[in-house]
Amino acid sequence: MRTTTRNGHDPVGRDRAPLGPQPGPALPPTAEVEAALARDYRFQAALGEALTGEFPEQGLADVLHDHLGRAVSVEDPFGRVLARAGADGRTPDTRLTRPQRDGVLDGARRGVRALRVGDRLICVVGSPGTVLGLIVVLDPEGVLDPAGTSEQVDAELGSFRTGAMHAIGLTVGALTMHLLHRRRLATTELRLRHDLVEAVLLECDPGDLEPEVDRRVGRASALSHDLTGPHRVLAVRPGHGGWPGDGSVGDLMEQAARRLDMAFLGTLRGRTAVLVCGTPGPWRGGDGSATGPWSDRARGRRSDEPWRVVHDVFADVLREAPAIGVGGFVERPEHLPRSYREAMQALTVGTRRADTGGLTAFEDLGLFRLLATPEGRREAGAFVEDWLGSLLAYDVERQADLVHTLEVYLDQGGNYDATAAALHIHRSTLRYRLGRIRELSGHDLADVETRLNLHVAVRAAVIAEPPVLPTGGRPPSS
Repeated sequence: MRTTTRNGHDPVGRDRAPLGPQPGPALPPTAEVEAALARDYRFQAALGEALTGEFPEQGLADVLHDHLGRAVSVEDPFGRVLARAGADGRTPDTRLTRPQRDGVLDGARRGVRALRVGDRLICVVGSPGTVLGLIVVLDPEGVLDPAGTSEQVDAELGSFRTGAMHAIGLTVGALTMHLLHRRRLATTELRLRHDLVEAVLLECDPGDLEPEVDRRVGRASALSHDLTGPHRVLAVRPGHGGWPGDGSVGDLMEQAARRLDMAFLGTLRGRTAVLVCGTPGPWRGGDGSATGPWSDRARGRRSDEPWRVVHDVFADVLREAPAIGVGGFVERPEHLPRSYREAMQALTVGTRRADTGGLTAFEDLGLFRLLATPEGRREAGAFVEDWLGSLLAYDVERQADLVHTLEVYLDQGGNYDATAAALHIHRSTLRYRLGRIRELSGHDLADVETRLNLHVAVRAAVIAEPPVLPTGGRPPSS
């Protein structure tokens, strides 16, 4: 009994031991079976050793590569290469493009566990309904056909294809067990991280401050996170589409943090992911200290441009711009509850001021730093009603735009030409509106103190409780 491919050639190559019987005198059928079983046992033993090694994914890739003589890679469902064997520069890269990977994942959801993409054989690793990873085998000759019928398989017993597909199936099974075990461990760790974050965000009892900080630092250390260095709290809320449905929120946050080279602990509170974050790599000095904008030591004019790196990474991972609130910079674990409150204040202001996602840092809130607390928002509601109540009622009743006109007028420092240009209206229209504002409110717009209070009121209206303006700053329609 000979082992050849359909075209009669040994697919493994002259410099490798083939999967079928070794060249030489034909062996009796019983000896062939015993030799095949011995090879199978050796292969399974090698898989077992790989699973107990320090890097199981790499070990399994090496074993399968040695057995097949083909380049092999292991990927996670998001395209990250976990291990690669045989791609030494002379062998084409086995990585999939994003559209190819999306097609494979779509097939896996329909129950397709193996398929060909160009010169690659793709095998899905996972349990029913769950994709844990992919095994990619480079097969430019097209020998490994996943769509073979049972009759073809029976006719090819002892062939390279049958032996290779059997070996790949064993490797898929071994990797599935490993990744399921790792996922169970990750679930346990996620629960521990959630519990730790919930504890970290609580104020410490002043009478038990030092022991409590030591406990929190110790628990974080057990999860491989250093809680003693510089941190900020980030509050991330998805856009209108919600969290993407093809990955857990924890996995998505992990992807973003990995791209930012940022250690973090996270939890989910309602629709908001709360992340206790160490300093991202781009803003970490050689001695481990934080630099701007992560550190708040920098003085002078602030810019949104450095923070765009963080926002763009999260927007790319989530496939839609989220709203992100960034809490203040802290260097001690006991100050993290303050950074959390500040992150939620920044998130509240950011989501109230605009319709689209964006990043708002606490130190850039200005007046809103005083108003964005729950107590401040309630006080803001009463203040807005006192100063703008009649104008808001008029706008709702008449579908007018007086509050917005007043806001732009005050933002422009009372300049008629600049205000009319910003509102795209004629000066006479602006003069009429300002006259109506004076009549309805009873306020003298020429008085400096009155203008200051009105300017604060139109700002406070954005975040007042109960709400007096919807997101975007315009009065609601009746």
